[in-house]
Amino acid sequence: MLQQMARTLGLRQIHALIDAPGEFLAEVKSRELKRFDRKASELREHYTQMGRLLDTLREEDSARRQLRDLFAHIPRLALPSKRAELPLALHELFLIKEFLYHYHNLREFIRGKGWMDLLILPDTSELFAMLDPDGSGQPSFRISPAYSPKLGEIIAARLELAHKLKYARGQLLAEARRELELPQLKDEFTLSRGQAELTERVLRSPYFILSSESIANYSFTLADDEHCLELKKQLSGLEAKREKEEERILKDLSRKIIAALPLLHEALELAEQGGWRFLLADFALSYGCCIPTLHRKKQIRIKSAVNLPLKLHLEERGRRYQALDYNFDQSVSLITGPNMGGKTTILKTLGQLCWLARQGIPLPCARAELPLFDHIWYNQDESGSADLSSFGREVVSFVETLELEGNTLFLLDEFAKGTNPTEGELLASAVLRHMAAAGKFCIAATHFTAPAMLEGLPQYSIAGLDNKAEALRKGLGLSPAQRLKSLSEAMDYRLRRLEKHEAPPLSAIQVARILGMPEAILQLTRKDNK
Repeated sequence: MLQQMARTLGLRQIHALIDAPGEFLAEVKSRELKRFDRKASELREHYTQMGRLLDTLREEDSARRQLRDLFAHIPRLALPSKRAELPLALHELFLIKEFLYHYHNLREFIRGKGWMDLLILPDTSELFAMLDPDGSGQPSFRISPAYSPKLGEIIAARLELAHKLKYARGQLLAEARRELELPQLKDEFTLSRGQAELTERVLRSPYFILSSESIANYSFTLADDEHCLELKKQLSGLEAKREKEEERILKDLSRKIIAALPLLHEALELAEQGGWRFLLADFALSYGCCIPTLHRKKQIRIKSAVNLPLKLHLEERGRRYQALDYNFDQSVSLITGPNMGGKTTILKTLGQLCWLARQGIPLPCARAELPLFDHIWYNQDESGSADLSSFGREVVSFVETLELEGNTLFLLDEFAKGTNPTEGELLASAVLRHMAAAGKFCIAATHFTAPAMLEGLPQYSIAGLDNKAEALRKGLGLSPAQRLKSLSEAMDYRLRRLEKHEAPPLSAIQVARILGMPEAILQLTRKDNK
């Protein structure tokens, strides 16, 4: 239900705008967006810290780009448990060192900017040095001879033997070339079966062994003499010693890494926390967002609220978007206005902003004061359940939401419009009366008259077209799409509080006329034509 509601309100499009470069931040973003259980105190602290970072980055475009790049290079890291089987695998140590390398670069940049109070990252340089005994300062990891003089001796002896073996086999190959009178001979070669005489000579010689054969060819490899075999035997012994010493080093190193897990966990957790705050600050700067003030009142005050998906959609098409102010100071409020006046957009925008606040995300508006909601319910369900009508789905979902514990925001968009108008109007009025009596936070948009006339509920109205309607009616020669655009451009979407209750405006026929509905049809709507 939570994911469906987020999709209906357009949260997915907003979340997609939080650009997370690199696998590390992408994983952090994915995990954080699934959280809807933060305590109010945690969110307030989160917003406070993010606000400080936001203020710092506001005039630091270059540093902002550098931070993005530094975070983008940090790899994902799954740390081993304290009970992990020892030794750790080489690839685990490689990933830990790679993480520490890029983490250190990030920390040094932050320290150099004097921002350690904004993005707190513990010092892990000693841990990195443990995985970098050569002092290479590189992210790659290997079991270096610097870990053990014994390993160094083994590797040196092995290298010397390998040189001796290479020289001995070179001498053997030179001898074979002389004996077989084949100066271009290599230590591995192939002869066709058609070269019968040469093949016979090679097969009779002690210098080569037949390594493979096919219908067409023979393949030969230089054979080892006793000296080469002895050198290979010594090399095999050294290889066994090397593996044993490396395993000892690996176990010792793994124990040290396991002992340092608390520091690693702290570094990883703070890097994730800092990365998430940076992503949100970057998002806020990119889209003009603010840090909201969270309170416990049943009141929502928002300055210049923006529905980001809609705004970007309109701007792509060269159309204007009008940011709006909201001031709902009672638990239940009612919105009325003309068709296409933006009531649905207001409800969706409120749902988006309250949802983002619950997730600790900056809000696309100039200023915001609002409470935290445990649940947000919007009645325009888009799931399309096959076994229920739209009205049935609406009622079932509403009843389930009423039973939820905690603070719920109810956004009612033409509640009960899916049934007959007489009973729908009665139900809508009853629901609003119940909400007010129960102290539920509810904002409802309606075309019904009865709900709009309920005493004690503040009513807000969309400003609408006012004196522009007549000019739009005369838009002769415009296509339906052009008329629609003109109507949208002419509409004043501002929300104004009414001093006294008013029945919702009867604007459907007027809007239909502006959009080009044939006058012959519209004439049939007049009372004297019934």
